[in-house]
Amino acid sequence: MPTPSLPSDVSGFFILRHGQSEANVKGLIASSPTAASTAFGLTAAGREQVRASLTSARASGILPETCHVISSPLLRARETAEIAGEVLGTAVRIDPRLAERGFGEFELQSDDHYERVWQEDRSDPTHEKWGVESATAILRRVSALIEELQRAEHGGTFVLCTHGDVASVLLCAASGLALTQHRDVGAMANGEVRSLARRSTSGLSHS
Repeated sequence: MPTPSLPSDVSGFFILRHGQSEANVKGLIASSPTAASTAFGLTAAGREQVRASLTSARASGILPETCHVISSPLLRARETAEIAGEVLGTAVRIDPRLAERGFGEFELQSDDHYERVWQEDRSDPTHEKWGVESATAILRRVSALIEELQRAEHGGTFVLCTHGDVASVLLCAASGLALTQHRDVGAMANGEVRSLARRSTSGLSHS
């Protein structure tokens, strides 16, 4: 299967990582629809993170007047997207391709296991050790969504409300870097907004 890639122009796309969630506070990995579609929503602090981040991005002109908000179906992302919809004055659409990376055997285990997965990613972004979804598979599913959105709404601006590893994979790919580096270049804070537009990555290894 060919290595996936993002479209050449992703300047109309922004990544919004969900705000602090109950799973973050408890130090748990909650990535599956079974575990996280109706549980592990945002904390009060998480809601404030999202609102403050989006309000700042709108006020500074980073986000334009008209945006489409597309969200992961997991509860913490949906609640984040609802706030985005309020701040940006738009409806929210749900797409499962923005869901969190599947963490296999580590589901509902300590988030200390993240680093074990990321260490494997640094040598092989196609790995599925412990039943984890590969970084390559994440890029493939979200690239397909981005292409569909571009075809349906040419020239539109989209805010993709998603999760940590999905965000880091997308930002890494948008920078033209090997996915082995996704946690080194794309890690986002809770509630953070970033443009997916390509950026300078001097000193890093390109794919």
